[in-house]
Amino acid sequence: MIFWIAAIGLLLLALLILVIPLLKAQVADQADDRQQQNIDIARDKKTTLDFQLARGELSQEEYDNTLLDLETALALDLENTESSDLQQQGKWAVWLLAGAVPILSIGLYFQLGEYGVIKNPALAEVPADKQSQTQLSNLSIEEVEDLIRQRLRKNPEDAEGWFVLGKTYMAQQKFDKAITAYQRTYDLVGEEPGVMFSLADALAMQKEGVMQGEPEQLVKRGLEISPQDPTGLWLAGMAAEQRQDYKSAHAAWTQLLPLIQNDPASKDEIRDLIRALEQRDPQLSASVAVGRVLNLSVSLSDSIRQLVAPGDSVFVYAKAMDGPPMPLAVKRLSVSDLPAQVSLSNDDAMIPNMNLSSFAQVIVGARVSKSGNPVAQPGDLFVEHGGIDSSNFPTKIDLSIDQVK
Repeated sequence: MIFWIAAIGLLLLALLILVIPLLKAQVADQADDRQQQNIDIARDKKTTLDFQLARGELSQEEYDNTLLDLETALALDLENTESSDLQQQGKWAVWLLAGAVPILSIGLYFQLGEYGVIKNPALAEVPADKQSQTQLSNLSIEEVEDLIRQRLRKNPEDAEGWFVLGKTYMAQQKFDKAITAYQRTYDLVGEEPGVMFSLADALAMQKEGVMQGEPEQLVKRGLEISPQDPTGLWLAGMAAEQRQDYKSAHAAWTQLLPLIQNDPASKDEIRDLIRALEQRDPQLSASVAVGRVLNLSVSLSDSIRQLVAPGDSVFVYAKAMDGPPMPLAVKRLSVSDLPAQVSLSNDDAMIPNMNLSSFAQVIVGARVSKSGNPVAQPGDLFVEHGGIDSSNFPTKIDLSIDQVK
């Protein structure tokens, strides 16, 4: 109730602030116009009187009496102008504001305001995570460190706090302290791959980037839990390269490449590392070429053989499991060619830089098109298999067309 009394009082105050200047402005503008008109009329009449007096049409006494009447009428007109304008011209604006301001204010409040807070003040509280984000974004890295340390003094079991503190220390290149923070996180959460990779990175940096020993063991265990983790693959490649196991490093970084498509800088760096490995060992590039070939055995199921004609088109394709709908690689056959052995590779890409190496997982399929249109149509016959790891294609995949779209 107190809220609404205060709100109504503020609305009335707002109306006064808006209406009074408006009325004054209207009165001033409109009164000035009316006054100027009356003055002009009086001036014209006086000019006429002067002319009549000069020509002898009026005596001096008649001139003086008429001039007095003219001046009196002008004074009365000027006096009435302001009161008339105030009563007539300002009314519409006053009533418009008096009605519109409260209605619009209340309407906007219920539309945009948090009126539920009146009954439940807890709604006004900013969530803790938003508070943290706002605070951290406006602080220096040293202030962030102090803030997190204060938080951990209150709650030493806060795993997230220890992890953020570790990242803060890494940014400051305080590797000893980062190891302590990450180790504390590891003790609290157990074998969480992200924590294990961060701890491994800190341990390696403490030893000037050397991955051998505990860092590599942590990375190996983390990849057993999360084999597609980009950070883990990056560190695994570093560890293998340091051991001069270029084949394993090449395999790790090649597997990483399609996982970082949205990070051009990292992607370029990994490509440079891969090229450097291939220059050391030319056989690595050949092994990649073999590994990036999909060998498919395409056939027709007996159950749908009667639905096709020898001249019908058959499209054999591979597309991204999580990506654009267009095929990454495609070849065209005819039903009369089936069964057939088909190989798809990066050389069969429809769009440059959009090939089998660009995505972590792919779908392979074959489709009989009655219309010959490469775009799927109702009535087409097809088969698809998904979830194929692009870093390690199977030796052969059987595709038996047995479904009707």
